[in-house]
Amino acid sequence: MQADRLAITIQEHPLLAQFSPLDRARLLAATESCDFAAGDEIYRAGDQARHAYWILEGQVELASTRASAPLGAGDAFGAEAFADSATHAHHLTNARAVTPVAAVRVARAALLELASHNPPLKSGALLGLAARLGELSPPAHPPVPVAAARPLPWRQRIGWGAALVVPPLVWWLADRAGLPPQAAVYLGLFTLTALMWLFALVDEFIPPIMAVVAMLFIDLVPADVALHGFYSRTFLLLLGVYALAAVMVSSGLAYRFMLWVLVRLPDSAFWHRAALTLFGFLLSIVMPSANARLALLLPLYREMDDSLGARAQSREASALMIAVFTGATLFSPLLLTAKSSNLAAFVSLPTQVRAEYQGLGWLVSAAVVAVGLLGVHALAMRFLFRAEVSRPLPVARIQAQMTLLGPLRAPEWVAALAFLVFLLGAIVPQWHQSQTAWLAGFVLIGLLILGLFNKGAFKTQIDWPLIFFLLCLDGLTEAIHYLGLDVLMIQAIGHHLDWVGGSLGWFILLALVVTVALRLVLPLTAGMILAVTVLMPIGLEQGIHPWLVVFLASLFSDIWFMPHQNSALQQALAAGLRSRCDEMLFFRYAWWLNPLRIVLAYASIPYWKWLGLY
Repeated sequence: MQADRLAITIQEHPLLAQFSPLDRARLLAATESCDFAAGDEIYRAGDQARHAYWILEGQVELASTRASAPLGAGDAFGAEAFADSATHAHHLTNARAVTPVAAVRVARAALLELASHNPPLKSGALLGLAARLGELSPPAHPPVPVAAARPLPWRQRIGWGAALVVPPLVWWLADRAGLPPQAAVYLGLFTLTALMWLFALVDEFIPPIMAVVAMLFIDLVPADVALHGFYSRTFLLLLGVYALAAVMVSSGLAYRFMLWVLVRLPDSAFWHRAALTLFGFLLSIVMPSANARLALLLPLYREMDDSLGARAQSREASALMIAVFTGATLFSPLLLTAKSSNLAAFVSLPTQVRAEYQGLGWLVSAAVVAVGLLGVHALAMRFLFRAEVSRPLPVARIQAQMTLLGPLRAPEWVAALAFLVFLLGAIVPQWHQSQTAWLAGFVLIGLLILGLFNKGAFKTQIDWPLIFFLLCLDGLTEAIHYLGLDVLMIQAIGHHLDWVGGSLGWFILLALVVTVALRLVLPLTAGMILAVTVLMPIGLEQGIHPWLVVFLASLFSDIWFMPHQNSALQQALAAGLRSRCDEMLFFRYAWWLNPLRIVLAYASIPYWKWLGLY
């Protein structure tokens, strides 16, 4: 069945027609026609439920019973695909074509996404399944065994033991070394926080909250120091950026733009991959989370991957996954708003420096690294991952999806206007003579007043754990300055860093060693923030520009060697990276970017001298 006919079927179907144009367009990407001859077995009880079916013509019999009449045109079956867990998404009955059958089937992943914001769809399908199971006599199959409770892993046992023993020991040693009592207590608290991160004892946003509460409880530092992050502009900036990103997705503007790009770019493997990377760059302007960007890019990746039909584990299939992963992560250090840790570290810069680098100044100063990373990635996509077979995109289906979307609706126009206002305001802050954070707050208020970002979205679409993580980290960092630990650290180092001698080349090496060492044991955001905390007083002492300290820590914090160091990689693995992509090829490509980042940092020295940063 052609794409336009499928689109008409979706529009005319009594169940599917009630959904929004955006939902129907997404559904079309995961819908395909299927035909069965009389007597064909569609699936058996116990098979993995990968699709749900709707009958267009013909009759289908479920299980082997005479008590139930066959299903006919307009009926649905295969509702087991709506099960939340893949472990339980197995068919409970046999399905057989009684007559020649014409049907459409929808992939399970698309159904779950659709049902996530259309609960009646899922409940209705499962209630229908339960009603049928009351009439049928499905074949018996062994129940799924319940997994026994597992003991606490050894890593966490060691971690909890260390968390009980090491922090008091650090406090005692610091006190014996003659540090002020408040500084010794802080070091014990910070050690506890780092150990909880290192051994992954709890979610990563919990330890800094615990440390801030402890500092307030024992009156270690004033409230305006412990809660410094909540006083800062970062809070409002994060709220505005998350709200804007959520509205771009919920309104359908982001999905429409993806389809528009695919139709207009040249139909070749290189440009298919370039589209994913380009869209990742645009999302980096408003989404301070690689995980959020990857979540938005993955549906497009799946659509392109299914359409191109490349062989699993081939270089072509691997290149597509590499392109989407790179699009979500490559630009993180290159834009202020592309990484949440950039925003958290930004508040540690002097006021005059923040005013200079809150907009386009950040990207301009990182131009050599940006051009180098993007150029090498483009060359690799063009020459190292040549397509084995030329497979055109289904342009007819994409155009049918755009037809289903219809003209731009009011929420999309507002989302587009808000994006342009924020983008232009961030690039040229001199136009509005205000901080980017205040502009983000203005956008947030506008979206709330217009009802595009309502109470439910405010609770669910903002990553509150991440926001509290960043703001509490800021309080931990501010406490270091308040207690004078940065001065004590410089005094303790003494002449041990004389070898730096104010040289940017040697400082880059120092930043690399410190950041990579911290990232071996800490998550990305915590590792970068702590690296900035350690390097900033050293950089100021050596005459290094504060922005260079933050940028180098951001650039080198993206260096990773093991899967647990990169949360976006964990997300890609959960999305099926291993099933479609050559994992070793993926890792080799990502690892080759590590030395490239170091080379580009050194290559930027003449450019930074020309800008007057050194």
